[in-house]
Amino acid sequence: MEINDFYSFGSKLVSSTVQVHENILNKDKTNNIIYGQYDSISFPVIFKQEYGKKWEDILDTGWVSLFLISDKMKSVLEENALTGWKTFAVKVLDKKDLEIQGYHGLSITGRCGKIDYGKSRIIEKRLVPNGPLGKYYKGLHVGLDKWDGCDFFLPEKYFGIIITSRASEVLKKNKLTNIRLENLTEIEIPDFALPKE
Repeated sequence: MEINDFYSFGSKLVSSTVQVHENILNKDKTNNIIYGQYDSISFPVIFKQEYGKKWEDILDTGWVSLFLISDKMKSVLEENALTGWKTFAVKVLDKKDLEIQGYHGLSITGRCGKIDYGKSRIIEKRLVPNGPLGKYYKGLHVGLDKWDGCDFFLPEKYFGIIITSRASEVLKKNKLTNIRLENLTEIEIPDFALPKE
């Protein structure tokens, strides 16, 4: 398989969609819960509506790659036997502290090796007319040599969720809302955002 067989998975980051936040998780606990390591976590994790009005199939939490998913999305993942994920118990409150049913926390258990930015194509472009040229790395080359074969997975030392083309087709076919998918060949990362080794 090549990188064009994979997609980044995230939300559309639309302001009308509900975003929920919690007040207990620190950075380490959040990283653990994203990875599905629950040793130091108390459940259910309580999330409260911060803004937005539309309750979609995935909700942002203010943390990269930490999402809540709807009952519908959980059922779609289970019915299609997609791998590399699990859910954790959450309690979701709206702005009036009324409980909203039908959501689960999403953890990613699939893994692959590091991203190799040396394989990306370097391009230059302007973000605004007459602005300075910026250097970008196009194409996200994930470490498929260490990929465990799961449909949902996280590269080593990278918090972007990657999914297979099979998973992408399932999500599109079922018309799940607030999901943004981008083929790995199209991803552009600015030079200043590259991790410092």
